[in-house]
Amino acid sequence: MRIARSGNDIVAKHLTNALPGEVLSVIGIHDAHVVRALPTELPTVEVRQEFTDIMLELADGRLLHLEFQTTREPNLYRFGTYDWAMAERYKRPIRTVILYTRDVTEAPSELDAGSMRYAVENVYLGHMDGDGALETVKRHLAAHEWTEEDRVRLAFAFHMRFERRTREEAFGEIVEVVQRVPDVHEQNYLAALILGFSGRVMADEQKEQLRRVLEMTDLLRELEREFEEKGIQKGLQQGLQQGELQKAREIAHRLLRKGASVQEVVEITGLSSKDVEEIRQNLH
Repeated sequence: MRIARSGNDIVAKHLTNALPGEVLSVIGIHDAHVVRALPTELPTVEVRQEFTDIMLELADGRLLHLEFQTTREPNLYRFGTYDWAMAERYKRPIRTVILYTRDVTEAPSELDAGSMRYAVENVYLGHMDGDGALETVKRHLAAHEWTEEDRVRLAFAFHMRFERRTREEAFGEIVEVVQRVPDVHEQNYLAALILGFSGRVMADEQKEQLRRVLEMTDLLRELEREFEEKGIQKGLQQGLQQGELQKAREIAHRLLRKGASVQEVVEITGLSSKDVEEIRQNLH
């Protein structure tokens, strides 16, 4: 599963709602109250584009630039170039946090270029207790005490340190826990966090395993994108016209065949309970 750049706006839309308050403190990013996600395209004089990973606007007016590294960054010139361009574009101070995955334990955090000095914050996810994070999420889910912080724990858990599980076992448990989350909107947020923050550093087999679990969420994003491209702004239920109605019925049929409940299909497609029940009864 490849995350196309054209799909980043959909992910970014969900990222804002998925990160209320100070939930990023779970992974060591404190005082970061997210307001919205910003576009990261940077046109250059060579008529090409450079991309950061994630750029978020904070409540205090700063921008939070999140970068993911699976290997140690030898110097900070590349990130400094990104940030200077972003600062020029948005005229805002920028806070850059580099999230290191796997076995990276140290990396440069400052760059002295004479008249210019540049600093970043390094967060080493491999230092964090993945066993504890996963157990906390499972305990909250079992007790129906799910929190926004659990989204962040689950989204980053497979990058953390595991001592009671192998990394493969941990990923399997994470996928199983995602599948147990009952709320469709919560699954949407999890998909946005996992794909938006980690999609480009996950192994192909991991992305494929996650794709199978989140297939209904993918269909929801596909449906939303189709409606947005047609200029329908009043929501799924108000915006259905004849062509879209047929598409919604086709998607409802696919969801029901995969085991979705009537209520889940109603929420995702905007069809009435009567229509969905009729489709269910006619399944072959």
